[in-house]
Amino acid sequence: MKILLVDDEESILNLVKMNLIFENYEVVTAECGIDAIKFFKSESPDLVVLDLMLPDKDGFEIIHEIQNMNSEIPIIILSAKSQLNNKLLGLQLGADDYITKPFDSRELILRIRAISRRINKAKLIGNDTSKHRENDIIEKDFIKIIVPERRVFIDLDEIIFTHIEFEIILLMVQNAYKVFTREELLDKIWGYDFNGNTRAVDIHIKRIRKKLLGHEDAIKTIYGVGYRFEV
Repeated sequence: MKILLVDDEESILNLVKMNLIFENYEVVTAECGIDAIKFFKSESPDLVVLDLMLPDKDGFEIIHEIQNMNSEIPIIILSAKSQLNNKLLGLQLGADDYITKPFDSRELILRIRAISRRINKAKLIGNDTSKHRENDIIEKDFIKIIVPERRVFIDLDEIIFTHIEFEIILLMVQNAYKVFTREELLDKIWGYDFNGNTRAVDIHIKRIRKKLLGHEDAIKTIYGVGYRFEV
């Protein structure tokens, strides 16, 4: 797994890089936004760990550019900005996760491992060439999901979902009418306790609803509990 690590603090960059290499990850580093975009294009990383405060470009702008180039690549925000609004804005723009400085390297590794498991699982499904796989194509009324290709069609129009959005909508469609608590979604999708911050789930559900093209009501809010997909 190749990781693009972007941070203008050399000490943090070197420390995190060392820890990631120790975990057998391939690491590409950048200290500014221009290099981050350049290496994203040339190195095709599987994951981006991005500091929001860079000397030349705003981190939110970089997230937007990366999303435009390849929305399937997961992004972890790494930032000294501890204000909730900054974290939530990053998630609204399509980032998967965030960690606030100062942080424990073990926490970052834990989150990267969780994303790595999701990526590897998706690759295994995509590389399975058997002809009689069950549930390759899931259709529920207005929505069609081609699982191995990670493609989603709403009323025959293909809609681009980010990596984590795809995982959420796939889980909910596969389990239509089941109520998922926010904590369940955190565990099943993120793969760890997201610091109890269920707002991450709410933000991604909001993004998914917008992509359902007039079928927003298919994802029901079960107040005080969580969400359910129904058609």
